[in-house]
Amino acid sequence: MKRFRPPGQCPVCGEWVYRGQAACAECGACEKSGWKAEAGYDGLDLPDPDEAFDYEAFVEKEFGGGTERRIGEGKWARVWWWAAVAVLGAMGLALLMSAF
Repeated sequence: MKRFRPPGQCPVCGEWVYRGQAACAECGACEKSGWKAEAGYDGLDLPDPDEAFDYEAFVEKEFGGGTERRIGEGKWARVWWWAAVAVLGAMGLALLMSAF
């Protein structure tokens, strides 16, 4: 088989490979793999397709454990609520005063 150089159809899957592309976007075959179907994906940290995905373990790993917090909980929640009320009250008062 002669050496493939884009542009042209990928010798593995038949998809069109444009000039300047280093690999086939469809199957991943590239010049480094010799344009073979068994293109290497080492180092990409892709999940094993045969392994079931555990969402709970993923969330635990990414975000850590702990208790959930709801909006409005915490030591500053009441302070911010009263600050919002004061700002809205001042805006309403200013609107009333500008009307007279």
